Amino acid sequence: MKNLYKIITLFAIIFIAGVFVTVMTVNSSLNKIETPQETVEVQKDTTYLLKAEKKTV
Repeated sequence: MKNLYKIITLFAIIFIAGVFVTVMTVNSSLNKIETPQETVEVQKDTTYLLKAEKKTV
């Protein structure tokens, strides 16, 4: 019976260590500071729109 307790304790320690490492890995990946990205506004070419408008009229 003593060996059974040792085996159960060993597996419990391995399980708790695995959970701890997983939590720390996920937590560190969620706390990364991302660099802000600049937004760029897209403008359509007005000469193309005027040409298209003249063709339809």
